[in-house]
Amino acid sequence: MALTLTVHQFDVDSTGKQVYVAGVVTASGNYTTGGDTLDLSTQSFIPSAQLPKQVALFTQTGQVYNYAFIQGAALNSCKVKIYAAGGSELGAGAYPAGITSDVIAFSAVYPKLQ
Repeated sequence: MALTLTVHQFDVDSTGKQVYVAGVVTASGNYTTGGDTLDLSTQSFIPSAQLPKQVALFTQTGQVYNYAFIQGAALNSCKVKIYAAGGSELGAGAYPAGITSDVIAFSAVYPKLQ
C-alpha cells in the first residue's frame, strides 16, 4: 500500500476562500481491496487543514484504469479505489505495471484557512 501525492501547483481564487490544487499521485507496492489510502495531511504547504470539497483523479497516459477518490473522516484517511476495464475493482496485490507507470492526475478544491 503506497499512494503518494506530489503537488505541482496551487492557487487561491479571487475571493480568497478556495484553494485549487493540481498534482500527480504515484502508486507503488500493493493495492488493498476497498481502496488504498491517500494521506493528504502530508501536504503542509496547502493553506487548508480541511478536507477537500472536490477531487478528480484521472489517467494522463490512456491506461484502462479508472480512479475514484473516497473522502475520509480526516486528511490522513482518504482512499483511492481503482477499477480495471469493464468496471471491476482491481484485485488485492501488487500494483500492475499499467498503474505504477501511469501518470495519475490529481485536482482538488479546498476551503482556505480563514
